[in-house]
Amino acid sequence: MQKILHLIHSFNRGGIEKWLLSMLQEIPRNKCEMDFCCKGEDIGTLAAIAQSDAKLFHCPLGLGHFGFVQGLKRILVEGQYHILHNHSETYSGIAVWVAKQLGIPVITSFHNTSFSPQTTITRLPIVRRLRSIYGMLSIGYALRHSDLLTGCSQGVIQSLGQGTKIKQLPQVLYYGVSQPPLATSQEYTAFRNSFGWSDETPIILHVGRLIEQKNHLGVLSVFKLVLEHIPTTKLLLVGEGPLRSLIEDAIANWGLTKSVLLLGERDDVPSLMSRSDVFFLPSLHEGLPVVALEASAASLPIVGSKIPGLLEAVRDGETALLHDIDDIQGMAKSLVKLISDRTYNDQLGQAGQRWVKNQYSTATSAHQLLEAYKSLM
Repeated sequence: MQKILHLIHSFNRGGIEKWLLSMLQEIPRNKCEMDFCCKGEDIGTLAAIAQSDAKLFHCPLGLGHFGFVQGLKRILVEGQYHILHNHSETYSGIAVWVAKQLGIPVITSFHNTSFSPQTTITRLPIVRRLRSIYGMLSIGYALRHSDLLTGCSQGVIQSLGQGTKIKQLPQVLYYGVSQPPLATSQEYTAFRNSFGWSDETPIILHVGRLIEQKNHLGVLSVFKLVLEHIPTTKLLLVGEGPLRSLIEDAIANWGLTKSVLLLGERDDVPSLMSRSDVFFLPSLHEGLPVVALEASAASLPIVGSKIPGLLEAVRDGETALLHDIDDIQGMAKSLVKLISDRTYNDQLGQAGQRWVKNQYSTATSAHQLLEAYKSLM
């Protein structure tokens, strides 16, 4: 039986973490043992869920790396793991080096086309520059020495290895999502009433960490235009992150406090999706956005930015309406159309549900993952 150790940052409410949790449910432990090592400052808010089905280790990656190297070596040796599955992206090189020292095959997976800093410290100009240099060297080493490279979309694959000699061609390893139960008309109405809104209040939903990549200021700019056409529309923002105060200030300064709600982190995102009218995702870049797959699975039409990862997650014009990132007017027009035309809204939503069921099921994703492990054994 294969024993796999996944190296991740932590079990936060991100797309890769939720996908890995779904793989624990999809792949029986007597067929493949998958455990996890978190290199972040903490193990994350979803760690308890992972611990119910897998072993979970905490090995923080400090500035000097020495403690991390020794700790990861000990975990790999004592656990007798056959493969290290490395999800470290910017910091992937050190994990590959450790695996190579022990003679353990390593898969390095990339989940985005860009690896922007996500903390207050790493966004400081000098630290940002140093991190960029470190990342270039680290990722370059991982690309040259990993036994298998994967990306979550063709867009991610194409972004890898530009100017770097890669050991072998990367493989696409798609995420998978499950089909959630859809809300009834009574639940749809009750959800609006819970906020004190009328039964048919239009709701636009956005889910994502409060970081630069997710383009929240762009979300608010487009939403202001939507309100000019449909003043009763509400915007729900789900997520937490370092830019929360900036977003709160923008909401207040732009006079949006009665129309925009910041809901923070939520465990009921699929439920929120099935009770909303449109999903809005104008990200600056994405690998393969799981939230877009989840929205389609919940029969929720999408308006978003025309970027590589999203172009693979949806079918533009059939399950979603995509626009250039600076086409604020176009995005607003699409949101208004989907809110106003229920027949068209249902058409795109139902097409999205079929698309995800056929292309991005958890069963298909689990099969691809096991085949990747099999190729290294």
